[in-house]
Amino acid sequence: MGTTMHVRRRAAFTMSVLMLALFCLIGRLAWIQIVKGPELSAKAIAQWMREIPVEPKRGIIYDRNNNELAISASADTVVALPAQIKPEEAPATAAKLAEILNMDADRVLELITRKRAAVYVARKVDPEIARAIRELELPGITFAEESRRYYPYGNLASQVIGFAGIDSQGLYGIEVKYDEYLRGKSGYLQYPTDNRGQEIPTGTPSYIPPQDGYNVHLTIDQVIQHIVERELDNLMAMHNAESATAIVMDPHTGAILAMANRPDFDPNDFMAAVRETGSQSVWLNQAISGGFEPGSTFKVITATAGLEQGIVSEDSLYFDKGYELVAGHRLHCWRRTGHGQQTFLEVMQNSCNPGFVDVGLKLGADTMLDYVKRFGFGQKTGIDLPGEAVGVMFNKVGPVELATMSFGQGPSVTPIQQVVAMAAIANGGKLVRPYVMESIRDLDGTIIKQTEPEVVRQVTSPEIAARMRAMLESVVADGGGRNAYIPGFRVAGKTGTAQVPRPGGGYYPNKYIASFSGFAPADDPKIAVFVSIHDPKGKYGYYGANVAGPAFRNMAEDILYYLDVQPQTEATSVQAQSIVVPDLVGQSSAQALESLRDTGLNVRIDGHGAKILDQAPKAGVKVPPGSTVIVFMGEKPPSAGEPVAVPDVVGLSLRDASVKLSAAGLQIQAVGSGIATKQQPAPDTVIPAGSVVTVHFSP
Repeated sequence: MGTTMHVRRRAAFTMSVLMLALFCLIGRLAWIQIVKGPELSAKAIAQWMREIPVEPKRGIIYDRNNNELAISASADTVVALPAQIKPEEAPATAAKLAEILNMDADRVLELITRKRAAVYVARKVDPEIARAIRELELPGITFAEESRRYYPYGNLASQVIGFAGIDSQGLYGIEVKYDEYLRGKSGYLQYPTDNRGQEIPTGTPSYIPPQDGYNVHLTIDQVIQHIVERELDNLMAMHNAESATAIVMDPHTGAILAMANRPDFDPNDFMAAVRETGSQSVWLNQAISGGFEPGSTFKVITATAGLEQGIVSEDSLYFDKGYELVAGHRLHCWRRTGHGQQTFLEVMQNSCNPGFVDVGLKLGADTMLDYVKRFGFGQKTGIDLPGEAVGVMFNKVGPVELATMSFGQGPSVTPIQQVVAMAAIANGGKLVRPYVMESIRDLDGTIIKQTEPEVVRQVTSPEIAARMRAMLESVVADGGGRNAYIPGFRVAGKTGTAQVPRPGGGYYPNKYIASFSGFAPADDPKIAVFVSIHDPKGKYGYYGANVAGPAFRNMAEDILYYLDVQPQTEATSVQAQSIVVPDLVGQSSAQALESLRDTGLNVRIDGHGAKILDQAPKAGVKVPPGSTVIVFMGEKPPSAGEPVAVPDVVGLSLRDASVKLSAAGLQIQAVGSGIATKQQPAPDTVIPAGSVVTVHFSP
């Protein structure tokens, strides 16, 4: 009995141990198959499956009219599968590949014998090379399909579009800015192998297709871009310049229609320009990153502030003696002898620095800086391109800094800031955010992302903007911007000529930046254009009026015709549609512009002076819409013996007193030298024209 019980206990114990072991084995099997199954399966597949990545096609970059600016074409990449290449055959295989690929044989041998499943030997080779390698039927040598970036128009808009690298990754410009949309998602090709890495002939490869990138549609217009780049090439050749930049923008929306720089590069071989110049600076988009002192184009800010704050009006008088003395510093006008008596409109037309110094000092530093900030200087415009600079404003503004800032010397700005500020005058005082991406779309054309025009702020009132447009139109009609005039179109703008600062302080004596900033048509702006030329040399000089003005005209004229903006001179001359020329004699040039603005007539101003003495055609003549009325400016001197009031000349120099008395029809008898201290007859005395006024001068 005892023995039987003992045997039973031992059997039960053994059975329990076996059952426990069985349960453990079942649990372990469940753990391996259920819990760890996916992980182990993946490891197993990784051991016996080989994977070759398949690159997606990068999205297309289009212009605003669906012209392809950047595309991706299929290209073959040579791939080695080292496990399938016999060691004794590797040197011969390497030698054959090296000859076709123009590579070092030892380098190829090192690649194809690496202890890896697959190795790239040569990326994205030409079709002829791929065909030659295929014909050899080399064991262990296969191909992977990749995409190769191609830019059909070569250098066109290269600094805007940018370029992509060998792995189809965006590296610059639009390519890097919207890389996450353009790049897409990689696929891969899998095929089974044995324990030696040899492909199993009966195995079934699997293919996971790549997801191609989205397409990016730009605001750039390929035709307008061609026009702009053509003129930049002409500028570089004609003026032997160091560099040049131009931007064309829709002033109402901020859409960039063209943006270009010289020198530039071909993104199909973006390293070629670097090898040639020894610097990557050729890649930089100077239109958004290049800082420079603006010169006279900056006077638009001073004039706007002066008008809005009531400091000046178009008819305000200013006597230019050739300089203004500020805190012991003599700030000269470009005409060292001065312009004499001028209206503020003429100060703008003549780009007279002392006149703007006078306005700037009356505005004061705080007000002037407020307007500078309002117009977007010293801050990024927010354009959707990488590398935008902010420019440099004065940290401390004293009287001299305020004075030089008023005519554009001292601050550093960027071309994109310049064109955005001018656009604010063109569109009624609204500062708009510039942009180059119109939309991003998938392969079906569905919009993924779209840019909506954005008004950043109202920088000045519509009324002041309208008055500034009229003043800028007069600059082209009768001022330093005459070379920007386009027959049949009303053009507004401002020239600029700025010295180039030395790195250690001061300015180069013989280096300048010539520029022009403007818009057209002045009464209904369709385009705002900025052009700058760095260090022009040659017979045409360096002034913005002679260098940048004609470039603006050539660009703007072709662009306006391309945009189907009809010149007013092309209007029909049917008598029923003729316009009666108004009487302009006796008016100022500003009043003449105002009188003609709504009639459909253009104005051309000839001569200098405060009033219109004559006009052609005469008042009452019927002319076709769009015709040009020429007005002759001047001050008609009083006839001999005609009563005139003696002007006050006390405090003036001999020259200035002579000019003032001569303008009144009087002669001067000078006594002494220096500054006028007294005069006879006294001011406001009425005497016959031609009389002599005695003026005493003291040091």
